[in-house]
Amino acid sequence: MLIIVSLSKCVDPNAKVRSVNEAINKMMKITEITNPLPLFHALVRAKAANMTLTLKTAIYAEGPTQARQLLTAIYGEGSVQSITQGMSEGTKTLSPQELQVKSLADKSKQFAQQAKATKARQQMAKAQQALQKANAPTTTSVGA
Repeated sequence: MLIIVSLSKCVDPNAKVRSVNEAINKMMKITEITNPLPLFHALVRAKAANMTLTLKTAIYAEGPTQARQLLTAIYGEGSVQSITQGMSEGTKTLSPQELQVKSLADKSKQFAQQAKATKARQQMAKAQQALQKANAPTTTSVGA
């Protein structure tokens, strides 16, 4: 989405900043830029004159319910046959080899985290033993 704001009528520089900020605030929120809406693919029935067509279409919505409501508003009641969530343009499909490499990298990270946790537990056990040893009462024997 591209926002174009005309600043030609503004004289005060602060007024320019305020007008740009107001325009941006009115147009969109930051979450709309950082977290784009998911894409939904749908199969809909469209009626035209004496015939009914089954069409594939796509719509951006917050969820499948909202997508169905939007498509119903566009094509009419009972026209939406199916909706599936699709991949947005930024999502890349990985090949089997790439998936295998990713899986191995994920397992490697998981093993590293497990090793770190085990080492921390061992250090904690040593520290607890040292603390118990330091707090243990010392016994002294008195010679007769």
